[in-house]
Amino acid sequence: MEPTVDGPAPQVTATDIRTLLDSSAELPVLYISYGPGDGGTEAELDVWATGLVDQPDIVLTRATALDLLGEDPNSETIAGFLPEVQKTVDQMISARGM
Repeated sequence: MEPTVDGPAPQVTATDIRTLLDSSAELPVLYISYGPGDGGTEAELDVWATGLVDQPDIVLTRATALDLLGEDPNSETIAGFLPEVQKTVDQMISARGM
């Protein structure tokens, strides 16, 4: 049985996107990590190698981020991209039965 999530979806920040872009992991991805929280399960965003993450938990790959943002995006470009990624996270959390 898949975990459900207590509380709101984690908020995507520019730091999350920068961490993804700057990661030294092989084929890094931004993903939703589910861990124990107060009285249930809590979700947070993390970056790790794609081969070590469950496919349904992947929000964004570095390759996709680079395609959409370019090789060296500035802060303004990343800030404009955050709502799109947040929408994906919200949909993924909602699909988990929150």
